[in-house]
Amino acid sequence: MNIKEFSEGFDLLVDSYRRIKKFDSQQSFDTVEFNEYEKSQFLTMAQQELVVNFYNGKNPYGDYFEGTEELRRYLDNLVKTKVYSIEDAVSGKKIAENSILFELPSDLAFITLEQVNYNDEALSCSDNTFTATVYPVTQDEYDRVRTNPFRGPTKYRVLRLDSGDKKVELISKYKIDTYTIKYLSVPPPIVLEDLPNGLSVNGESKEKECILNSILHDTILRRAVSLALSSKSVGAKEE
Repeated sequence: MNIKEFSEGFDLLVDSYRRIKKFDSQQSFDTVEFNEYEKSQFLTMAQQELVVNFYNGKNPYGDYFEGTEELRRYLDNLVKTKVYSIEDAVSGKKIAENSILFELPSDLAFITLEQVNYNDEALSCSDNTFTATVYPVTQDEYDRVRTNPFRGPTKYRVLRLDSGDKKVELISKYKIDTYTIKYLSVPPPIVLEDLPNGLSVNGESKEKECILNSILHDTILRRAVSLALSSKSVGAKEE
């Protein structure tokens, strides 16, 4: 659905709830209303919640992202690829002497795949551009595995430490040529109209459509209304 349909559907569900409550309790719920800015906030919150739940498996299907073809299609529009060359390395505080720092994309939500290509004469002529898998480790874990021949840096394994400020530290036995990541990006907010008076939703003040698979739109809408009604302390049945 487009943003006009999101807005109208939001009002329809809220109005339906209002009529039911007035019929059940004979109390006035006429004040349960939401403007376009409020609706945009709740729609964006619902969208983010859905993406996180699909990624970590806390969803009705019980599967993690890429666990089924269905889930892959749901979040396909959020999948991006970033390739770094050695020239993209940044400065910063490091743990390992010969490690390299890279700055992650600003819209990154979750890394789903990462690997490096070597370009090192220390490797044989046939594989001096060998591709290795990157394994994330914690700082405590790194101290234990850095000299372990099975878990530390090897020809097939590069270690990655999170360094804060969207930076990662790659610790490799060989010279890195490129670093490639595939990741789920943060979905842009759903903004139902151009917002006035400096208002914004996740930094966005211009109207913006939902980019997720349209089959998810009704789920987002119903969850947004549930969050909105809960914020007014009137409650709503979870969808």
